[in-house]
Amino acid sequence: MNITQKVSLLREGMIIPVVIENIAFGGEGVGRYQNQVVFVPYTAPEDEVLVKVTEVKKRHAHGIIHELAKPSPLRIAPRCSHFTQCGGCDYQHLSYPEQLRIKKAQAVETFRRIGGFPDPPVADVIPSPRPFIYRGKADFWIGKRDGQDGVAGFLRSKSRDIVDVGRCEIIAESLNQALQGLHKQGGESPVIVSRRQVTAWSWGREIGADVPAAALNDPVLEEALRSRSLPPDLSHSAAGGSNFIDLLGLWPIHTAGDLVFCGENIPRIVKGRTFLVPAYGFFQANLFLVEQLVDAVVAMCALTGRESVLDAYCGSGLFSMFLAPATRQVFGIELWGKAITCARENLERAGHDNADFIIGDAGEVMQNQFVARQQFLDVLVLDPPRTGCPGKVLSSVNRLRPKRIVYISCNPATQARDCRFFANHGYTLQSLQPFDMFPQTSHIEVVALLLLQEK
Repeated sequence: MNITQKVSLLREGMIIPVVIENIAFGGEGVGRYQNQVVFVPYTAPEDEVLVKVTEVKKRHAHGIIHELAKPSPLRIAPRCSHFTQCGGCDYQHLSYPEQLRIKKAQAVETFRRIGGFPDPPVADVIPSPRPFIYRGKADFWIGKRDGQDGVAGFLRSKSRDIVDVGRCEIIAESLNQALQGLHKQGGESPVIVSRRQVTAWSWGREIGADVPAAALNDPVLEEALRSRSLPPDLSHSAAGGSNFIDLLGLWPIHTAGDLVFCGENIPRIVKGRTFLVPAYGFFQANLFLVEQLVDAVVAMCALTGRESVLDAYCGSGLFSMFLAPATRQVFGIELWGKAITCARENLERAGHDNADFIIGDAGEVMQNQFVARQQFLDVLVLDPPRTGCPGKVLSSVNRLRPKRIVYISCNPATQARDCRFFANHGYTLQSLQPFDMFPQTSHIEVVALLLLQEK
């Protein structure tokens, strides 16, 4: 019987018995029914489950737990009452050591299967110092449900529905205070919010693992806080003239332990350095592991002070800040102009005058300003979005031939694909260091080091 005929045995709505063998990259448990692969979310290895089939493909099927017939000994009670409803977490039913084991295995398998590396050099996952209450940024969704009181929370898994969340176990405590304020405001205010996303950042002592008290009085931070703005459709209240922070019932914005809501620029502190970040821009969300990530990237660059470094997808200059003191020249490329403005200000304020930041598409800038001008590089740092490096970036790297490539990614699948390209063009995959920047979720950050082979 061929594969197609085997698949035809399954139909949507069927209830089938499945024993979960392992957890695939992406967080779903993997089992088999009559030699057909079945993916089931929120399962654990060794679970014996009755699965309701929800989707049938040519080579696999998807389902949901209909009944947990025999729970795995690896299961634990989830900490959050919204687990399996909210789409934020995938692994709260697994102990933290088991999560780390699973993520390392997923990285190994991804680089074997997609990258074609028979024995990928994956190190043990560096754990988050805090498996819970670690995120310094949250994208809340607020709205009305059936004309009733406002709802506030996060989106349901694979849905646009808002799950009304009372408390989130992975965001900083000040963000949970903000969430409570959103619930209170939604219930008391005459403002009708149809549906929107509100971005919030933690502040005060939660800005990092250990923030010096003096940093809280930094005039740069105070200026950033006072520049906050509020979307017009959220600024109206019965009292009139109240700002959103007041409506949320939070402490004054400049004191320790508070929250920044939707400001123009948001301050972050890493290794004693202050960064301004666009409020709707990207910055590492794990407050307690970002410093170790920075240390790993800098160490892999192995700088002696003589090198030229290109920090592609540099954002607001997180890695450039710590590369600049150890290199001759650092170049940063970022598509978003607001992030580049912050990067320039961040490094200038730190006293680094050897950084040059360029606004534009990474592939086009690399081609036009480096390849075309034969401006070669010693070290390349890549931190692309989840989609990985586009062809123009890969071809430019192949022309520039930097001695070292340090590749940071939150998607090992596209990272493995790109590392295979580099391996096919003269590079050796030296090491892969995973970081658990996102405990309780299926996401993982991996830093790859590739060295140009000597001829």
